[in-house]
Amino acid sequence: MRQLQDWIKLIDQNAPIVALEYQTPDRMAVLSQFYHWGEAKSLPVYVWNPGYSALQQLVAPQGKLILQPTTQTIEQDILQSLLDQPEPGIYLLEGVLNSTVAEMSQQRCYQLLNAYHQALWTSVPHYWVLPETYVQLPLELQPFIPVLSHALPDRPQVQVIATQFCNQHPWLVKDDSEATQKLITACQGLPVGEIEMVLNRLLAFVDSSEQLVQLILEQKINKLWGRGLEYIVEPDVPTAAGLDLLERRLEAIAALLRPEAQQYGLSLPTGMVLWGPPGTGKSLSAKLAAKKMGLPLLAANWGVLLSSSNPDRALKEFIAVVTSLAPCVLYWDDFDKGFAGWDSNADGGIARRLSAALLTWMQEHQEPIYTIATVNRLGLLPPELVRRFEDIFFVDLPHEGARYEVFNLHLAKYFPAFRGDGQSPWSDARWRRLLTEYRICTPAEIGNAVRRCAEEAFYKGKPGQIELEDLLEQRQQFTPAMERESEQMQAIRNLATYARPASGGDRSKFAYVYRELFE
Repeated sequence: MRQLQDWIKLIDQNAPIVALEYQTPDRMAVLSQFYHWGEAKSLPVYVWNPGYSALQQLVAPQGKLILQPTTQTIEQDILQSLLDQPEPGIYLLEGVLNSTVAEMSQQRCYQLLNAYHQALWTSVPHYWVLPETYVQLPLELQPFIPVLSHALPDRPQVQVIATQFCNQHPWLVKDDSEATQKLITACQGLPVGEIEMVLNRLLAFVDSSEQLVQLILEQKINKLWGRGLEYIVEPDVPTAAGLDLLERRLEAIAALLRPEAQQYGLSLPTGMVLWGPPGTGKSLSAKLAAKKMGLPLLAANWGVLLSSSNPDRALKEFIAVVTSLAPCVLYWDDFDKGFAGWDSNADGGIARRLSAALLTWMQEHQEPIYTIATVNRLGLLPPELVRRFEDIFFVDLPHEGARYEVFNLHLAKYFPAFRGDGQSPWSDARWRRLLTEYRICTPAEIGNAVRRCAEEAFYKGKPGQIELEDLLEQRQQFTPAMERESEQMQAIRNLATYARPASGGDRSKFAYVYRELFE
């Protein structure tokens, strides 16, 4: 899509009408740009939207840009008025395209078509700009009306704004480059106008850059939530126990973010699929990936996009925001559920259309965005989408050594005896008994069992204390998913050979030793 700065070139190429996509907080910046272009071409600049009863002219008395009412009142349709009495000028007409393709009237389409041809044969310099937050033109108008974009700023652009702000308020960061970088990251994903407005508005309520960053993040998180995104600045997660092969791959990918990698023609891969039964640690691994790379995590919600009143617009805005937040990790949880029935027309083909648009973006985007999708059933994803992921890892039930790590990870949360590098309070023989009892349990089920024991200990007046028998008793209180949903779980595991294993062989002292029945 062409950028706002291309407008000058377009009018020289006989494009008297253009549509402009922009973010509402950037409105004054857009008006200011057209005012300067109007001065350069000795043309007045007018603004109209359904909130005005008269045409407004952009003027700058004493250097301050304002909208001044004209004597030309609009008693009928604005487009018809300008068609009947064309006057020289640049006209910014807001709200003209504020409708879907299906809702745009035939009259409005013909008015725009007539205006285009009228401008070609008249000697009056008469230009229309149609600004909207989202533009979707009917097919018959697309050849005649180019669409420009005033896109969200990328990181270098945000850096310029944030650095200038820090230079104006040196007490805020005190020559701390790390504080400046955190402020830049916090402002990413916001329009230029909103960044400038938020920085100046919040300055009176903070005493340090940390407070300012936190307030900006709170505003951004709330804003992104409505667009199907959860923004996590720094995932605070422990290591994923037992997934050594996956962790090794993540470390190799993180190394590609170093600047010197580009010198050898290396760039960030598209992403990976984490496949496996529920509760095996796939979501935790996605957060771990963002932590290892030192990048923010964007947890996406496909259901929010599909259920939007205008899914095409929602996906377009979603992609624009994700792109502006690069470098980042884009995380799709239960991605397969969002694509269930994607190839049917039950929803009018919305899922098919959106998945095709997402597929195209994943194939063509150049920004450093690493996509991680967790799935239970890989077969539900479109094959052409699966091919866009370089890695497919299967996250299975943990082996003995991994279960030992999972137990200690959760026990350390609640019980001091399991913290630090000291000896375990239980003997190896007791550990083997516990690991055997929990052999078919997922890491999520192990974590829940440990948490219930901690709650029970607190209830009985002995918080922070646990015996192995407590966990053995807790094991009898639930049925593992491998038993409860054995057919579905085993069906998933039977296909594990089609992916790379996330865990290597068990080399711990608790490794299961296979023995021949007959020697």
